[in-house]
Amino acid sequence: MAPGLSPGGWLRHSWLSTMSGASAGDVMEQARRLLRELPLCDNCLGRMFALLGRGLANAERGRAIKTAVLMKLHAAIREGSEEAREELRRLGPRLGEVARTLYTELFGEWPGEERCAICGGGLAPGIEEAAAKAVELLRTLDVETFLVAAKIPPETRLREEEIKASYGLTYSESIGAEVRREVSKRIQRSLGLRPDFNTPHVLVEVDVGSWSVSVQRLPFLLRGRYWKLGRRVSQTIWITRLGERRYPYSVEDALAWLAEAYEGTDAVLHAAGREDADVRMLGTGRPFIVEVKEPARRTLSLKAAELEVNRKAAGLVRVRLEGTAKRRDVARIKGEDGRHSKVYKALVKVSRMISDDELKKLEEFFRSREVRQRTPRRVRHRRPDVVRERVVFSVATRKLGRSVFEALIHAEGGLYIKELISGDGGDTRPSFAEVLGAEAYCAELDVVAVIPAGAERL
Repeated sequence: MAPGLSPGGWLRHSWLSTMSGASAGDVMEQARRLLRELPLCDNCLGRMFALLGRGLANAERGRAIKTAVLMKLHAAIREGSEEAREELRRLGPRLGEVARTLYTELFGEWPGEERCAICGGGLAPGIEEAAAKAVELLRTLDVETFLVAAKIPPETRLREEEIKASYGLTYSESIGAEVRREVSKRIQRSLGLRPDFNTPHVLVEVDVGSWSVSVQRLPFLLRGRYWKLGRRVSQTIWITRLGERRYPYSVEDALAWLAEAYEGTDAVLHAAGREDADVRMLGTGRPFIVEVKEPARRTLSLKAAELEVNRKAAGLVRVRLEGTAKRRDVARIKGEDGRHSKVYKALVKVSRMISDDELKKLEEFFRSREVRQRTPRRVRHRRPDVVRERVVFSVATRKLGRSVFEALIHAEGGLYIKELISGDGGDTRPSFAEVLGAEAYCAELDVVAVIPAGAERL
C-alpha cells in the first residue's frame, strides 16, 4: 500500500476522480498517468494491460511499458525539456531498475524503487516462492493433473478493483488470475503435470497474504455396478444406536479396500437407489460411484482393483469397475433412481390355497396399474411419511405350491415391493393381498434388473 493511504482511501483523492472513465486508447499515456500517481511494480502495471499483447507475462509487459515511458522522457530531456527532466526525477523510483542508470547520471544517488501500491513489491518473489513450495509438495504425490487456486487478501483485492474502476482499465486482469497462471506455468515446467479445470487430481491453494501453499488431494471417483449375492448384506455400513453393526457385511465394506489401494483416507459409496439388506441384487447389477477421499495414488489399473475387491468380498458381493467419473455424475446417479424402473423376483406366501385362475387375474389386474402407497410402517421412523403414486407395469407369476408362487414384477423406481404384496395394513392400495382376498407376504425378494429411463419395458 502506498504510504499514508488507507485501503479504502484511493477514491478520496482528487486525481482519481479526475481520471475516472479515462480512455484506454493511448496505453502509453494512460500508463504514464498511472505512474505519476501510483507506484506500481512491473507485475501490477503489466496486469493493468494484461489483455494487450499475446505471449507476454505481466512482468515483461510492465517492464516494457516502463522502458517505453523512460525512453520517451529521455528523448524529451535530450531536446532540452526541463518539464521532462522533472518528471523523470519524480517517476524514476516508480520506473524502477530500468531508470536507475539514467537517473544516477542526471541526479546522482539512486533513491531506490518505491513500494508497489497494490502488492507492496512482494508479488514477483512471492510467485517464485509459492511455485517452489508447490513443486516440492507435488513431487511426493502420484498425480498427473492439478489446478491452482489463489486466496487474495481482501484489502489487496479492494485496492486493485478501485484503481481499475477509477482509471477505466478495461484491458486488465485480476491479481488472482496472474498468481494462478504463473504458479501453474512453473509447476508444468518443473514436473510436467497438466492443468485440468474439470477433474484435477489435486488443488494447489496459494495464500497471497502469507505466500503459504497447501495441496488438497481431490477425490478419485470410479463408476461401476455391483451385485449383492448374499442376504443380510446391507448396501452401506449400518451402525445401530448402541454403536454395533446391524449387519455383518456391506457393499461399502467390499469397496473399502479401494481406499487402501489408492492410499486414500476413505471410500464412500454413491448408488442409484438401494435394496433392503435381505434383498439380493442380481441380473444387471446396480450402478454406483465410489468416491476415494484424498488419494495419494491414482495409477492402479481398474482391472487389478476389481479383481482384488471381488476376491476379498468372498462371494457376498461382486463389482465391475467401468471407468472414472466426474463430480456431477454423483448427483446424476443419485437422481436417476426415481427415473429407473426395476424388475423384481418375489417369493410370495399366501394364507390359503390359490388357483391358476387367481394368478392369471392378478397378472391382468397389475398391467400398467397405478398404486398409491404410504411410506411403509417398517421405515417410517427414518423416512418422511408421505403418500406416493407409482406404476406397476407388469406382473408374471409361476405357481410353486398350493399357497406359494413366484412373481416377476416390473415397476417404477421407488415402489416398495414387500408392501405391494402385503398391502401394509391398507397403506398400499391396490396390493396382491387385496386382489387375492387373502393375507400375503414376501418371503424372499431379489432385484434382477435396473432399467434406465427411456429403455424398453420388459
